[in-house]
Amino acid sequence: MLRIKHCLFFLLFFVNLPRGYSQDDTVRYVKSPYRSEYTPYFELSQFKRGFSNDSLKKALDTLEAKPRNIWLRSDSLKFAQISLQTGNRSLAKYYFNELKVDIDKEERYWYDQLMIPFLDKKYDQAQKRIRKESPMVLQFSRIYFFEKIIEAESKQKADDKWFKKGVVLNWPIDSTLNTLDKTSKEFKDKIITPLQNLQFVLKLIIAHIHEEDPVIANTCQEMGHLIEAHLSLTHAYLAYSLGRHYNKWDKDLLADLKAVKGKMTEKKYKIPNFRKYFPRIEYWRFDYKMLKEKVIFEKNDTTTYIAPNTMKPKPEENLSFPYQYIIIAGIAIFFLLILFFIRTKK
Repeated sequence: MLRIKHCLFFLLFFVNLPRGYSQDDTVRYVKSPYRSEYTPYFELSQFKRGFSNDSLKKALDTLEAKPRNIWLRSDSLKFAQISLQTGNRSLAKYYFNELKVDIDKEERYWYDQLMIPFLDKKYDQAQKRIRKESPMVLQFSRIYFFEKIIEAESKQKADDKWFKKGVVLNWPIDSTLNTLDKTSKEFKDKIITPLQNLQFVLKLIIAHIHEEDPVIANTCQEMGHLIEAHLSLTHAYLAYSLGRHYNKWDKDLLADLKAVKGKMTEKKYKIPNFRKYFPRIEYWRFDYKMLKEKVIFEKNDTTTYIAPNTMKPKPEENLSFPYQYIIIAGIAIFFLLILFFIRTKK
């Protein structure tokens, strides 16, 4: 009877066992209330700093393997571009000047050539080149934005406090554009395409400039104002974050960043991972001049390779008489011993 009571007790215990301890209970995940903002019209993409070491080395090896006398114009342009990306601006400048880059047919290389005086802080030379090769600059085009940034850098160079009140883009916010359909041609021409042009220029510059730069910071801040007013809180947040990276001490920029972050929290939008859009710097780890000299040396070197001898040579023994006499004497002694043993046995 006692055993039956015990069995009933254990049976009731397992029936009333809490669900949290049940073997059939599955793990439940709490769904996050935050979601990604829907941004179909415009998005900031990744702003890379520096250039891939592997890609540059591979491109250099390919060019060096090809004799210079059969290089095409495209090979020379590529070599000039790579020289700029590896930090050899003097070599890039020489090639670009000799090739006389065509702005209409070779636009990407034209901007690379324009980067040389920009990085050398020779802003007057960069401005002269723009006016010479593109005297009629279309508003909100790529050249327009590049010229505006060059002008701002020139003013900042003359007065290191200019950025506190200076305007870079001269692009006022027109709230009436928000009444337009964002898929319409007018909205695209006035907002989307100009932002794409500005992003192109910023990507080109940011790839080469890693230290603080208040003009880049102001440009990103103004870009963020436009994105926030017309398109997206998420990408406005990214633009402000990008600007803050180039000027950590700008209180107005920090205020804009905090304000847009608060708006995103209210709307339950996820805060994007800034590092995804702004990865760490890719430093060029190879000295191209040394690499080039090594390649030339290996091509011209015709000497036969001899494996080095790491063993210490044994010193030669100097005998006062020829060693052949020792051999003859040894043989004679050997025969005498044989004769001695034979006679002893008899």
